Amino acid sequence: MDPANLLFIGNSHTYYNDMPAQLAFLAAAAGRTVVVDSHVEGGCTLQQHCEQTGAIERIGSRAWDVVVLQEQSTRPLEDPQAMYRSARILHAEIEKCSAETVFYLTWAQQDRPATQDAINEAYHAIAKELGARLAPVGVAWHNAMAANAELILHAADGRHANATGSYLAACVFFAVLLGQSPVGLPGHVEVDGRTLTRLGPHEAGRLQQVAWETVR
Repeated sequence: MDPANLLFIGNSHTYYNDMPAQLAFLAAAAGRTVVVDSHVEGGCTLQQHCEQTGAIERIGSRAWDVVVLQEQSTRPLEDPQAMYRSARILHAEIEKCSAETVFYLTWAQQDRPATQDAINEAYHAIAKELGARLAPVGVAWHNAMAANAELILHAADGRHANATGSYLAACVFFAVLLGQSPVGLPGHVEVDGRTLTRLGPHEAGRLQQVAWETVR
């Protein structure tokens, strides 16, 4: 059964280029059903979501199938224990609703690529502890850039995703949540009259393949 109701909890690494809407578009293009919603604030940590933003109330507001947790990008490096404490609280609330927790493993800043390993380790540790799944977006970014040195996935600020980076993230979530390869899906994503990503078939196909190989 497809995860019909999906909630993202996070910050700008989730909402840049409307990545959740890109995921829903790709799912629809594959004949699958994913309805997305978001509880996001710029720069927000999971701790702030626990204490300040009403995320716990949002989790309990309806019957979600999956809730995605995305930590602030440097928190896994600077204070992983704080990340873990907050993740445990949110995961417990998600379990109360009989939903599944999926962690959104993010990417390293453009000028700090060596930190990706530590980000990976932090997310893997808490996912293993809680028995949750991972969407290894940062790993897919690393793999894609390793395969093509000219590929740019970061926005101009070197922290966020550009449209291509968000498209790759959406492909990873497609593969994780639907258990299906995104290869062959459209590279031109248009939602409500807005063009979110415009990639040629070859470029889109390479990213789709990286996403699938990373998730497998």
